[in-house]
Parts: sequence; C-alpha cells; structure tokens
Amino acid sequence: MMHQLIIGMPNSGKSTFIAALRHLLLANEVTTELKLTGLAENEAHLNLLERDWLACQMVERTKPATEGWVQFHVRDQESGIESTLSIPDLRGEAFEQPACIGKCQKELHDSLIETDGILLFTNADREDDALLISDFSDILGEDETADQQPLHGFKPENMPEEVKIVEFLQFANRRPRYPRKRKVAVLISAWDIVENQHVLLPDKWLETHRPMLAQFLETNYDLWETRVYGISAQGGKLPEMQVTLEKIKKPSERIRVVGNCAKIHDLSAPLRWLMLEHR
Repeated sequence: MMHQLIIGMPNSGKSTFIAALRHLLLANEVTTELKLTGLAENEAHLNLLERDWLACQMVERTKPATEGWVQFHVRDQESGIESTLSIPDLRGEAFEQPACIGKCQKELHDSLIETDGILLFTNADREDDALLISDFSDILGEDETADQQPLHGFKPENMPEEVKIVEFLQFANRRPRYPRKRKVAVLISAWDIVENQHVLLPDKWLETHRPMLAQFLETNYDLWETRVYGISAQGGKLPEMQVTLEKIKKPSERIRVVGNCAKIHDLSAPLRWLMLEHR
C-alpha cells in the first residue's frame, strides 16, 4: 500500500485540498492523471468536506473529533498501476509539535518514517516569515532587563512557519535512523491570489516568499527530490468570490493547478508524481 503524507501548519489548505480531490476523482468531470477505483471505508467525514466545497463555502478546518486517515484507492491512467493512498487529515497543530515541544504523535511519526511521498502545504494568502530587529521588543517584552528571564511571553507556536516545517522534515532523517531519499511535492495553496499579482512560476515564488524552506530542500538534494506546484483547490477567495464560483457549471473546473506540466484542473498530478519511482 502506498502511503502519502500531507504536511501543513494550521490553515494551510489541507482540508480544502482533500475535499476538492475527492470530488475531482469521483465526478469524472475533467481529465485526471489518476482514476478513483474504490471509496474509503469511512466516508462520513469526507462527505461533509465535499458538501462545503461544492457549496462554495469555507471548508471547516479539521477538529479533534474528525481527525483520521483518509484513503483514496486509485489507478494510474497511463501505467495501469493501482495503489491505495493513505493520507492523514490532521489538525495543523499536530505538525507544529516537533518544533514547539520536541515531540510528535506516534502514529504521525511512524507514518513520516515509512512514507516515500510527502505533500507539503504552504498558504500564499499569508504574510511572509519576516522578523525585524524591532520585532524583538514584542517577543522579549519592552521592559525586559538582563536580570530577568529571556524570551518572556514568547510562545513556540508563534515561530515562523518555515522553522516548524523544516524541523518536522528533519524528523524523517534524524539519527539513529538511516537517512533515505524521499519525494516532496510543495503545494502553494491559494494560488489564485498569486496569479492576480502576475507571479507565474511556483518555484520562483517559493524562493522569494519561503526562502528558508527553499534553501533547506535545495541544500539537502540528496534527501529530498522536490517539485513545486501552485494550486487553488477552491478556485478563489471566499466569501468574496462565492457568487462567481457558483456560476461555474462543473465544480471541478474551479480547481487550478500550475507547474510541472500538470493539467490545469488536475489535483491528482502531484500525487501521481509521488507514486512514480525516483528518476
């Protein structure tokens, strides 16, 4: 069974992606690299996600009561190879733990160790991780002195997103385990916002707006084989564009994917690349 791991901090677009992917593979409204061959055992949670997505409403972020592992049984249209994609639909807070408290949920940690393919989310509709010297007064407290405790009031969860992502990825190859090369597809969600800024290349956007993450992946090329995609799983920002999106007759055509020769509406393209053997 093929295991694919979705990584993303809170509000990075993971649940919206899962909802859109389910509809895309089930509805057969557009051409896709992968074809759905079977439904998951527990469809209730996915039905709720897809319902909100189809209604052009904000997909509710994952709650503790709905956390679980989502399965997609698929076939590669070109090769005919069948696989079961096992993907965790977990709250973003679960992925912050390695950086914030130095620990990770056991099931998530074991999946990270075993997986060969990672979908890594970062949301374009979020400010860059920029920290100025003047910002340290907010972290340290304006009235701090040398005799007082350092970093008074600092909360680990407020660390930059890139720091938390890099620390999570490093868990996969930390000693005493033997490091091995893996694939990581970086998905820049809310890509419709980036397109409106006339930035067309996902790789360049990542270098500019997530430089620490981009440099980490580039420097560790012996451990990470990387591709970068821009995706808009919803099709536009809500609620501002709800009326416009509702007018699109085929919901699958709201989806937009940019990068690495992916078809414009095909969210399965990054997943298929993760399924292929290293080249």
